[in-house]
This record gives sequence, structure tokens and C-alpha cells, in this order.
Amino acid sequence: MKLSKKILAAFSVAAMLVTAALFVGCKEEEDDEDAIKGWTVDYTNSSSTDIYRAFESTSFKHLGEIVKITFNNQDSASHDGVMGFIWDMRQSKSVTGAAITEEGYRNFFVFGFNGCGVTSNNEKVGPRYYISKYFNIPEGKLNEDNFGAMKNTTDADTVDSHAAGITETAPKELVVRNWKKLDGLSIAEDKTLTVWLDVYPVYENSKYGVDIANHSSDDAGSYVVDIYDNDPRSTKVTATKLDSVKIGTDKTGYTAKPSQGLLAKYFNVQPSKTLSGSWNFAKDYAEAEVVEE
Repeated sequence: MKLSKKILAAFSVAAMLVTAALFVGCKEEEDDEDAIKGWTVDYTNSSSTDIYRAFESTSFKHLGEIVKITFNNQDSASHDGVMGFIWDMRQSKSVTGAAITEEGYRNFFVFGFNGCGVTSNNEKVGPRYYISKYFNIPEGKLNEDNFGAMKNTTDADTVDSHAAGITETAPKELVVRNWKKLDGLSIAEDKTLTVWLDVYPVYENSKYGVDIANHSSDDAGSYVVDIYDNDPRSTKVTATKLDSVKIGTDKTGYTAKPSQGLLAKYFNVQPSKTLSGSWNFAKDYAEAEVVEE
């Protein structure tokens, strides 16, 4: 479906650990008012038939994050691949009573961004995104097609909650928001296409999120993904909110403030295409930086 069919060898487990270590030790840019950090991808897929994909974890455990995702070398027909942000990654536990006790299984949320999506009829639809939650994903499957998950469970189906339908310990995907066109983004003069995410949990006395005051206490345990065309914290430019998705407690599985989960990123590259871009984390939501166990 939306993810690729091959592992990108350059992102082996060893490479992931090295990159994560370098990321933590990165020096902040002195002239950057936002003091954001990040890392890049620049990969050419030599295959004419297969999609290449790579997953990479960081050592950050945050409740939420402000994320900047940028595609380079864009035009109105660009369809290079997908760049994504992963949050709330944690060890799989009991799901409808079926507990996974052994180590190495993960639950997490994914936001995927595509610069110029293509439909099944090869129609170019422009920038678009999706949000999914994955359950019981073995660490060895993180570089596989759809993380090795079972058939999608979408909002339109009868099974649309955190618990319903997840009766076994098999890998499972729950679609929170299927591919949706993201109006309001434009390619800059330098051929970059950028989207900003503000991802935050809702709980009593939460200080997270630009618009947290607009969310009632009844939403405690939810996650919110606000999508902008610019940095929502900036005092120099006005950020326009392009979309907002509230992920309810039926999908998060929380009823109060969650514990911190790991953050990660992934990408996939279309056949015979070059994907160039970057991820930047603002770190505003860091209660602590915890080295992954």
C-alpha cells in the first residue's frame, strides 16, 4: 500500500544507532531563532520496479513534538516518495487481553507526507498526508512493506477503535486518517515544499499545543495533530493551520496523560526516483531526553 517493499541497506540497525547518536550530539545553529535540529535524506532508487524504504529511531522520548518536513527539488509533477514522522513508539502490551510479554514488539503512530500524490488512475493530486496507528510490530519488520501489518482497518469499517478487532498479537494497522489532499501548500522559489506538524497529547493542565485551550477536558487522553504551512511559533510569519486531526481515546488507548514514547522518522523512494529532504525537531516538548534501552 503506502509503504515500500524493500529494506534500504544503508539504514541497517548499526547505521540507525550511529545516526541517532550523531543526532543527539548535533550543535545548534547560533543564527537560528527556532534552535531546531534535524537530519536529511538524499537517496536515488536504482530499481525501476521496487520502492525502497527506511525506518530510523531517535533516542528521544517526548510526549509530543513540533516537526518540520521538507522535500527538495519539487515541481508540480514530483512524486519522489513519502517522508514520515513517528511518535508514541513503545513496547506492545495488552490489547484486548492478548498480551505480548516478549521484548521487541512496538506500537506507534505515523504521519506520512507525500509531495505530489498519485491515485490508482495515475492522477496527480498534489500534497497529501495520512495518519495510522500500528500495533504489535516486530522490530525486525520495521523495514518491511507496511511494517508487516495486516490488512488496513479504516474509519469507514465497523472496526475503528483501539481495542476492537485487535484480538490477536499479529501486526495490525489502524487507519486514523486515510490519504487526504492537503490544500494550502505551495512550492517555494528554491523548489522546496515544507509542512509543519504540531503533535501533542491532551490531558489535565497540559501546556502542550498552540490551541490547547480549544480542547475540552473530555478529550483527556487524546492526541492532536495540527498541520501548518509555517512554524506555528514564529513571530515573523503568520502560520496558517491547514488541517487538524484529533485522535480520540478509542484509538490512543489513553484516558489521561501518557508516558513518554520514542520519536522516529521514515521514508520511502519511488522506483527510479531521487528523494531529497529533511526532518527538523523543535524539541520544545522535551520533558527529558532518554537514551533508548
